[in-house]
Amino acid sequence: MSEFEPLPAGLPRLINERYEIESLIGRGGMADVYLATDHVLARQVAVKVLRQDTAGNPMVVNRFRREAKAVAGLSHPNIVAVYDTGLLPATDQSAEALPFMVMEYVTGRTLKQVIADGDVDDHHAVELIRGVCSALDHSHSKNVVHRDIKPANVMVTESGHVKLMDFGIAQALDNSATMTQTAAVVGTAQYFSPEQARGEQVDYRTDIYSAGCLFYELLTHKPPFTGDSPVSVAYQHVGEAPVPPSEANPDINPIYDPIVLKVLSKDRDERFQSAGAFADALEDASRGVEFHESTVPTYTMPIYGTHDSTETLYAAEPAPLTNEHPVFATRSEARANDQPGHKTNRGLIVLLTIIALLAVGIASFLVIRSIQADQERKAPVAVPSVLNMSEQDATSLLRNATFNVSVKHEFSDEVDEGNATRTDPVTGQEIAKESTVDLYISDGSEQRTIPKNLENQSETAARDALRQAGLEVGEVSRENSATIPTDWVIGTSPELGAKVKAGSKVDLILSTGQVTVPAATNMSQDEATKALAAEDFQLKVQFIDVETDDHEPGTLFAQDPAAGTDVEQGSLVKISVAKEKPEQTPTPTPTPSPSATVSEDPQDQPSASDDDNGKGNGGNNGNNSNSSNNGRDRTRPTTGPQTE
Repeated sequence: MSEFEPLPAGLPRLINERYEIESLIGRGGMADVYLATDHVLARQVAVKVLRQDTAGNPMVVNRFRREAKAVAGLSHPNIVAVYDTGLLPATDQSAEALPFMVMEYVTGRTLKQVIADGDVDDHHAVELIRGVCSALDHSHSKNVVHRDIKPANVMVTESGHVKLMDFGIAQALDNSATMTQTAAVVGTAQYFSPEQARGEQVDYRTDIYSAGCLFYELLTHKPPFTGDSPVSVAYQHVGEAPVPPSEANPDINPIYDPIVLKVLSKDRDERFQSAGAFADALEDASRGVEFHESTVPTYTMPIYGTHDSTETLYAAEPAPLTNEHPVFATRSEARANDQPGHKTNRGLIVLLTIIALLAVGIASFLVIRSIQADQERKAPVAVPSVLNMSEQDATSLLRNATFNVSVKHEFSDEVDEGNATRTDPVTGQEIAKESTVDLYISDGSEQRTIPKNLENQSETAARDALRQAGLEVGEVSRENSATIPTDWVIGTSPELGAKVKAGSKVDLILSTGQVTVPAATNMSQDEATKALAAEDFQLKVQFIDVETDDHEPGTLFAQDPAAGTDVEQGSLVKISVAKEKPEQTPTPTPTPSPSATVSEDPQDQPSASDDDNGKGNGGNNGNNSNSSNNGRDRTRPTTGPQTE
């Protein structure tokens, strides 16, 4: 047994040679609850043991025993069962004998934890309260009043089943939750009934009030009354009306308001007179049937439980004793009635009797017809099928069936736009007349097609077209284009014509108004012309001959702008074409003649101006001239006249 956690002093590990204590699983104000194994029936159980610090209080011990006795007499699937009870003898560590109960072990969450998790809608709340009310109906039929209905005393199993527990034991008094100062005030302040708060005698309708507080908290996530102390909360239960649930939580259907306000009535006679009636009203409301107080006063109080001695009781007036049959008179009376003086009275009595019988018959007929008419009015009606009808025809059909219609829209791939897709409640379901039926109209397929004509449109026009198609504009990017003007649409992502869901975002791709220059060198001029004039570029071209020895003649060796440069649409690209340099003819060096003489011809004589200019002329002849031209631009060689 060493694998189990240690136990407090005075608590044995094995109780009655049968229940082996494993671990502590719960702690209340007066008792602790342990997980144990029943070795006889091979099952897990919960063992509730009164704590040593409360075992010396006779009132606490009596309540503990009363709970064990009360719950042992109950057998219901919504009530935690009690299997066994007993008394742990006093020990050296515990001066008092400790009462214990062996109960059904339930796994799951308390309703307090369920509410804290916030995963309860109105339909789920009705299901949970139905389980609580079913348990209360059974306990009330056995004259057992719980007196402490609250979320912490309701378990919800892992399968969603409701279990009511902790009958007859209130928590220890503290300022946060409970009041147990006197025998007349028992329970939790936030779920008190007004009679509990006033210290009056309670009955089964106290539990019904507390169940109403529980349902209120399931709907609104807070109790109907809150305050700084139990006393302030109790005053509110006695003297203040609760805020209707639909006002405390706008998400709640107002159909529950009259039911909650009735179950939380200050006067217990104005509440539901059984937990089952409360649950039935909630289930009707969850199906759309509105709750109305009956116009004919009825008394449906079940015959169980104890009643306040101050309640007024009514009994039938006793009939006088007689030895005659109540219908037939004695012979002497009959003879007396036959006397002439009584004939007139007898005729009047007969007439009045006939009139009374007729009145009773007519009244009975009218009452029966009224009841039948009321039943016919309240009789549920099946929701007709409206599939594929137009909105107008479907609305008329539902209204003719006595329903109110609320039109809603949804996408549908099977039903044409503008026609009915379904109803809520569904076709064939029977609901009360004048209930509201949601009629759903098709908005067409949820798939939308991105318009194909967005290309070569302005950004503004594209945005409008997408909105009309039921789509939204996403990101905007830009790309080069040879044909699309600046900031006009090139394409989209997803691509034009693609099908997407309604409301999807479509990214726009706009033109920059520029083109990236392609490479146009190392090819023929025809090829370069075609490459630049291609549809993706549509650029102009100009070929420029450049004399060079670095490239073969006719080679396209350079371009301006260079390849990869972004330029405006229709720009001019200049391409350099290699051209062979012309051959340079060498200038011959003159050979001086031995017989040469200075010419006396005036034309052969240098003039003064020639001397001024001859600084270059004399040097332009011969090898000196050639050597001086080495290293200069040779693309345009110049050859001067030669003198013999």
